[in-house]
Amino acid sequence: MNTTPLSHNHLKILKKLRLKKYRDRAGLFIAEGVNALEEALLGNRYPVREIIVSHDFLESGEGAEFSRKISNDITVYSCSRRTVEELSTEEAPRGVLLVCGAKTRSLNDLEKTPPDRLLYLEGVADPGNLGTILRTALWFGMRHLLLGPSCADPFNPKTVRATAGALFGVSLYRPVPAETLASFARNAGYKLAATTPRGDLPVAEWRQEERYILLLGGEARGLSNELLEAADAMLSIPGCGAAESLNVAAAAAILLYELGGNQRK
Repeated sequence: MNTTPLSHNHLKILKKLRLKKYRDRAGLFIAEGVNALEEALLGNRYPVREIIVSHDFLESGEGAEFSRKISNDITVYSCSRRTVEELSTEEAPRGVLLVCGAKTRSLNDLEKTPPDRLLYLEGVADPGNLGTILRTALWFGMRHLLLGPSCADPFNPKTVRATAGALFGVSLYRPVPAETLASFARNAGYKLAATTPRGDLPVAEWRQEERYILLLGGEARGLSNELLEAADAMLSIPGCGAAESLNVAAAAAILLYELGGNQRK
């Protein structure tokens, strides 16, 4: 594997990818670590455009293994540990960063091969929560997620880090406004299952439809009235304590576990 020294000008360009306007303009985002690299190379949802590695990583045993996995059509830039730390948003960077294509899809793409289960997120504005939900969704076999316009950027460094590599296993469709989602569900034969703190039906008791979209709103406002009115079922997670509500990522984990029961049997 050949490497190219990372120039100062290229470093300046990479630093700009921390900001959403530059990520959107370039259609690129940065992920970090060996785990992210391995997951990215397994699929083609977000193709690896280039890799930045520190000299000390290349000289390590891990670096030798890394060299055998990288195809010749991916440009690899080498730099000092200090330069990697300049680029990294992690407290203890591993010495590997990858620049990937930030591809998202539209509902037109989904209509070609629609899955039986979908997750729709509205107003999940915290990048850490969004990343955790993406990771949890993949764990429970939900590979297609629809994001409303007010959700956090899935390619924000905090979101990418919170997915722990799971981002590379899910397909994202965005932005999907509430009215567009309702129309899509009707036309494609999906039932809408809304989640609220005090819904009509505990999630464990819901008799799942053959095809459904689980709707999950952000902590501040929950789901919009438009989606609540369009919903075919109103689901809740029964509690026994005094807290007003659950963290949205914790709620997503419980909901996906309960609804994934049929897949586990």
